[in-house]
Amino acid sequence: MESPSNLKNPKGKVLIVDDAPDTLEIIQKLLSYEGYEIILATTGEEGVKRVEDERPEVVLMDINLPGIDGTESLRRIRRINPIQSVIMLTAFATVENAILALKEGATDFIKKPFENEHLIHIVNQSFEKYRTLKEKEKLEEEVGRLSITDDLTGLYNYRHFFKTLGSELVRLKRQKTSLSLLMFDLDNFKRYNDSCGHLEGDRVLKKIGEIIKHSIRNNVDSGYRYGGDEFAALLIGAALDQALTIAERIRSSIADAGFKDITVSVGLAEFREDFNLERFVKSADDAMYVAKHSGGNRIYTNIP
Repeated sequence: MESPSNLKNPKGKVLIVDDAPDTLEIIQKLLSYEGYEIILATTGEEGVKRVEDERPEVVLMDINLPGIDGTESLRRIRRINPIQSVIMLTAFATVENAILALKEGATDFIKKPFENEHLIHIVNQSFEKYRTLKEKEKLEEEVGRLSITDDLTGLYNYRHFFKTLGSELVRLKRQKTSLSLLMFDLDNFKRYNDSCGHLEGDRVLKKIGEIIKHSIRNNVDSGYRYGGDEFAALLIGAALDQALTIAERIRSSIADAGFKDITVSVGLAEFREDFNLERFVKSADDAMYVAKHSGGNRIYTNIP
């Protein structure tokens, strides 16, 4: 049985996949005493499902299973989680299959009958290896996120704007859908920054980022810090009317945010067949320039 402390604070999850009840019971007891939370499965299909649902750190799986065998189960598990630690259990006669499993991505294999201490050692090793790979994966994701994100506002940065825009134009031409672009420039920001200080100016920029994120459609549109006090938003599948609604939501939210004299000039362009990437951006930028020089705190659309 598992000790109460292990039940409260398991150090990780181990999935055991084996159709032999005696083997399941022995391994469950050994690893429970080691502090692991144990999940059981008796077929390959059930094992794959358990990996998907439970996300264990380590899978301990017999090669010979009813239904899909261990090698095929391994392939499916690696598709669900490419860094999954999987230890194959094998009788002596199937060592060649175990070596094949290593080539398929298994972490290690253990021959039956096994020595208890050896099994515990291999599981602990595989658990530490998985944790190391998971930490590396998280670090790489964070580095990737930071490389495309503006630190201050949390919006995407200038470089990612052009990368995303290029991808969206390819998709637009393939799917024959709509795409609109908003370009924003803050009115009176330089004067505000000079009189109130850069920390206060940063607070304004951060708030603008929050307003843009809350005003555009989650998981559809994307917001960008284009330059110092310039911003942009790509509105996917949005024609002019819908884009105007979003632009007005942003304009009015900034005007009502309570920052003295800070408003926004917005340029809006909807993609046309005669545009390329540069002309599309220039169209929105030119519209923003007209809005700015018409008194600010307004939206202007470059309609041919």
